[in-house]
Amino acid sequence: MGRCQSYASLGVQKKDEGKMRMSKTAVIDIDNTLWQFCDALYEELKKVNKHFPAPDHWTHWELWEGYCTRDDFFGAINTIHSDQDNDRYLPYPEAKGFLSGLRENGYHITIASHRLPDYRKQTERWLEKHGLVYDELHLSFQKTLLFDMFTNVVVDDAPQVLEKAVASGAMGTGLSFPWNEAYANNGFRFFKNLDEVLSHILSR
Repeated sequence: MGRCQSYASLGVQKKDEGKMRMSKTAVIDIDNTLWQFCDALYEELKKVNKHFPAPDHWTHWELWEGYCTRDDFFGAINTIHSDQDNDRYLPYPEAKGFLSGLRENGYHITIASHRLPDYRKQTERWLEKHGLVYDELHLSFQKTLLFDMFTNVVVDDAPQVLEKAVASGAMGTGLSFPWNEAYANNGFRFFKNLDEVLSHILSR
């Protein structure tokens, strides 16, 4: 399958079809990378079960177990994504400068998020509203299929995603959270904010 076909089948939309790919590629997550998704998720999950633990206690991936069903959990995620352009959902203060800094240093930016393609318009509006620059937007549950010899860096909060990024030859990095800090020595590094992440990327 050709590269253009692959992008189409994976739900990738190029912002500027006529623009040549830059020499370096960065694949950037949205949730818990460009904004504090976990706080919004916690608010939704408390509607399902008022005893749901706060994000500080989310130390494993099946965190819904014992508090709600898997369907309830992913339903809460979809509720947030369907309302992504809500004025309450703000990016991190460093997010705009982080993406601009990558662009200024020659990176082609692919925003890649594990979410239904149905929420593309809401996601695009959110990115545009907050001045978050990018070149391509990928919404699916197969973002790791984007990783290839052209991928230089992957920024994500999920250790399993970063492990595949490193295995493909890319730098893996992201923000530190309770659910990923135990994996920090698996070939990638986590930081407190996006300014530190950008400095790490540009220091390579």
